[in-house]
Amino acid sequence: MKLTSYIFAGAMLASTAQADQYAIGTLPQGSGGYVIAAAIASTASDHTKNDLIAVATGGSNLVLPQVNSGEMDFATSNMIEAAYATNGTGNFEGMPLPNIRVAAVLPRYQVGFLVRQDSDIQSATDLVGRRLPTQYSAMKMIELMQDATLAAEGLDTSAFEPSSVPNFAKAVELLTSGRVDAAFAAATSAQVREADAAVGVRFLGIQPTEGGEAKMQEIAPGSYLATMEPGPGLIGVEKPLTMFSYEYTLLVGTHVPDDVVHDVVKALYENQVQLAESSPHFKGWDPQNIFRPMEAAAYHTGAMAFFKDAGLLKD
Repeated sequence: MKLTSYIFAGAMLASTAQADQYAIGTLPQGSGGYVIAAAIASTASDHTKNDLIAVATGGSNLVLPQVNSGEMDFATSNMIEAAYATNGTGNFEGMPLPNIRVAAVLPRYQVGFLVRQDSDIQSATDLVGRRLPTQYSAMKMIELMQDATLAAEGLDTSAFEPSSVPNFAKAVELLTSGRVDAAFAAATSAQVREADAAVGVRFLGIQPTEGGEAKMQEIAPGSYLATMEPGPGLIGVEKPLTMFSYEYTLLVGTHVPDDVVHDVVKALYENQVQLAESSPHFKGWDPQNIFRPMEAAAYHTGAMAFFKDAGLLKD
């Protein structure tokens, strides 16, 4: 749907039509998702005939139904959630969104269990019986990722002293204050950086059991295990660690014309440097990975046309 202006009332968006303007629904301002969406909007606006704008919303459970219905055009989310939304599973249990498509595969995220630097905990199994947030009331996606990570090590939340938090930021806050023994987070998040400055923190690597990765993927389709190496901007990563990994994605509704999606994806593929100047998440991103075969979610036909043009997808 082509959009002209955006009037916000809380998380709701009202719009009127104007040619060649499209909205990317994303997380609130200040979040990594918003920074990524803003970089995409700026780059695509500079290199296509269309204007794109990043629109902060209350999160994927609000914005993906809007994309599905045609109220919103694009959205930033992740490969796992694309599968959930397509199939009506996970945080979209019983609510499939058949008009959601993947436009582009974006940078990789890696997440895991964070503990205080002075903790005696060295692995997830050392956490058994300890205090761990097990329910994320406002971020069901985090809860599912944590469940999948535990499954890779042959564990589930029954092994811990449970608690409920609204989101990962609150979990990290409780870890910093000593009220829980671990939190599930990303090494690039501002909250982890603040916790490290306050008390010192480090991540635990995953030690998968036999068949553990497959069990993880049953809960979180599109996820995989990969090594995270210490490096600039990564907090609490003192040595190479095996981490829960997944790609961020640009999603789009089937109502968006093929030529619009084709040109947006082409702009991202050809302008990695500009994307990295706007968002640090794109600094290590290889445009050759903008397409990755997947079974649990479908690509937009406009994106598929570009992948064929670029030689990324063979007939």
